[in-house]
Amino acid sequence: MDIIKLKRNKYESNTFFMKEKDKIKGMRYGILELNKLQLKGIFENIELCIAAFPIPRNLRERLENNISPRFREINDNIKFNKEIPEDFYIEISALNQEDLLYGLESLSINLLLKERGFRPEELKSLIVRIKFTRF
Repeated sequence: MDIIKLKRNKYESNTFFMKEKDKIKGMRYGILELNKLQLKGIFENIELCIAAFPIPRNLRERLENNISPRFREINDNIKFNKEIPEDFYIEISALNQEDLLYGLESLSINLLLKERGFRPEELKSLIVRIKFTRF
């Protein structure tokens, strides 16, 4: 499958992998299994975290510089490439897992997600159950 303009991901076998150059030696990586609606919810969680105050500076930097652009690229490709199946996978690091859970553990972000039609408990469950291996 040919997905154009992937700068932050590599797509193979229904999986969006991190580019090797972006991986950290010794970091643990795992695969998040989700569908298109769940991706929208996770992306919304990321955007709400970026807008939230106060959050730790290092978390904000990771969200703004790494996680959000990567998930935006995946989200945009899913919208425009109809060949991507409803269910797919995204490789994330253990640090990404912690960052994504930060918002899903916030009561105010959970309320906003629910108002927008997402199920934060389901999203949190998807992220918590990832199995990781060392790179």
